[in-house]
Amino acid sequence: MATVSATAMAAVLLLGERPALADPGEPAEVEARRLVHVLGYVAMDYGGCVANGAVTSVIEYDEQLALLGEAIQVATRIQPSALESEAGDLAQGIVGVRELVEAKVAPDQVAIASRGARDRVAAAFRLAEAPLSRPDAERGAALYQENCATCHGPTGYADTRRAATLVPHPANFHDAIIAEQLAPVGIESAVRFGVSGTAMVPFTFLSARDRWDLAFHVAGLHHPQPGESPRPRDLPDYSMVELAVRSDADLRAELSARGIPAERHAALLAELRRRVAYGREAASHPLSAARAALDRGRAALREGRLADARAALSTAQLDGIDAAEASVRTVNEALANDLGDGAFALRAELSAGATTEALDAGMATLLRDATYAEVALARSGGAPGRLVAQVSSRLSLRELAAAALFLVALAAVASSRSRRVVHVASGAALLLALAAWVAAALGHMAGFWRTLTAGATLALALAALAGTAALARRREARQMRSHDPSHDGLSRGGRAAVFAAALLAGFGAGFSALDAALGVTLPVAPAAVAGASITLALLAAGAALVSRASRAAARRWGSPPAWLACLLCVPLAGRAVAAFQLCGLLPVHRLPLPRFTALGIYPAVETCLVQAALLGLALAGAARGRRAEGAC
Repeated sequence: MATVSATAMAAVLLLGERPALADPGEPAEVEARRLVHVLGYVAMDYGGCVANGAVTSVIEYDEQLALLGEAIQVATRIQPSALESEAGDLAQGIVGVRELVEAKVAPDQVAIASRGARDRVAAAFRLAEAPLSRPDAERGAALYQENCATCHGPTGYADTRRAATLVPHPANFHDAIIAEQLAPVGIESAVRFGVSGTAMVPFTFLSARDRWDLAFHVAGLHHPQPGESPRPRDLPDYSMVELAVRSDADLRAELSARGIPAERHAALLAELRRRVAYGREAASHPLSAARAALDRGRAALREGRLADARAALSTAQLDGIDAAEASVRTVNEALANDLGDGAFALRAELSAGATTEALDAGMATLLRDATYAEVALARSGGAPGRLVAQVSSRLSLRELAAAALFLVALAAVASSRSRRVVHVASGAALLLALAAWVAAALGHMAGFWRTLTAGATLALALAALAGTAALARRREARQMRSHDPSHDGLSRGGRAAVFAAALLAGFGAGFSALDAALGVTLPVAPAAVAGASITLALLAAGAALVSRASRAAARRWGSPPAWLACLLCVPLAGRAVAAFQLCGLLPVHRLPLPRFTALGIYPAVETCLVQAALLGLALAGAARGRRAEGAC
């Protein structure tokens, strides 16, 4: 068998002896994908030509410099297409890598710089590849025997007659150094793009699912098949995408960071690569559910099943995008906003009867962004606990604004005699919201039912508020006619309506607040608890503010504080309508306006009509009140 360095063999496997860059006539995204491929090659192969500040292979070293020179030209060419992403000068990062190579610095420095430049290109175009479904072990093994065994050997030792004739020699997947660097994402990339200068050609006839099945199989060849023993207690939870982007070296480092002794690593890696990656043991991520739903939606679109496409889009947003919002915001605020806006725009296009081509393009963009978000989260390894707590509490504060506004509005409607009722209702709503969230966290409430619960309670609270306002207005009119101030305030029935409305409003918005705070999916339990604690403190402060507001509430429905309360209820009406739209119970017709969810402003005809009607009723009530006062 021909002798080659382990590092060189790893480079040949993952990215090739000389990856070809894209042609100038290709789309910018295609050029960017191959540029990412090439930068990964530099990160891997540099160590095979430089050691201790000296060149060990002149041919490979000159190749590195030439390749980086071409990469700089490609980055300059695609830079205009990346301007909107605020990614900075893509070529500058590659120039920095080239300078390090010219200085013959240590391989780890070049690897870090190359991966940083690669990540900037990927971020500029939101490039990411990840499996949409769990890999199939049997299918991966069959594909390997059919397409790879001739060169790499039936079991991965590259000891075949065909392998002996090839230069460079195919990689031995059981070589310890090569195996440590293998990650399914790199293998999938090599299968997709091929290896220039070797016998490895692009496997263009394989589907994306086939490539991932094959990649996971190759990544597991170095490990023995685990027995039938139960899952090890010290085995950390990894999602499928996390296993796809991590090499064995990455996993070993993380196991060591968790305090797991080195002698346990081999058994745990075998468990992860040969069992967990294929089974339900792998931790699920909301964005995985979103991506799978979007893939189903695209298939439904192509077959003309619009109802199924609409249902798939709702599932993607309710069970995936919304649930992962806090996590995504820890790595990329703009991406989190684009996921929410993109889902909203697609629902509007579905309601407006857009063409299949336009809908498919929109779903493809949303699927790309969701994939990039999940891969970015997997690569990040978890945001700092302080950031997770800050993001989750900020999201909960956004939701809490709805509860505070509504409860203050109710306090303004109620008389001073009702403040205790409102205060008790807000506390009871907090407990109900906490109980409802616990039920949801245990898996008893899907995203559809969570959203429908919040929207329905807000809608019922609005109706209760309207009834309370009518009762208050009638009672005030009777008092003005009788000139008897002794019965100022709401009747017993009015106070009961205030209690019911406050309970519903506090439950709906408080439940949303807790869901936002505790919906952090990153594995940082103390930070999630901190975010939840902050949320509970904010809710308690909101209840205290409601109590104070009720003491200063106007006794007469037609006073300025009461009308301000009516205006504050308008955002809540928008949020209620938007919840029904998100559940697919109301259509969405988009308007060219900005979206401010915290204020209940959604650029849709339906929400604007409901809010305009509410404002119209408030103005009509004001005019009637003025006439009544003038008559007295």
